[in-house]
Amino acid sequence: MKDKSGSCAIVMLVIDDKVWIANTGDSRAVISSNKGESFSQITNDHKPSEEAERQRIYKAGGAVY
Repeated sequence: MKDKSGSCAIVMLVIDDKVWIANTGDSRAVISSNKGESFSQITNDHKPSEEAERQRIYKAGGAVY
């Protein structure tokens, strides 16, 4: 059986007027304004289907199945 491990998480840290957001895996965070009428994606997916992420995995000695 092939290992199909992975991870996903979004973390948000708020201190005073500063906000830090981090994500891994296929987690996605968006921010909305104008009572939800407009929104923006504030994270990038870390999926092996994305070329840069696939190359990062291979470079680290991993594999994509």
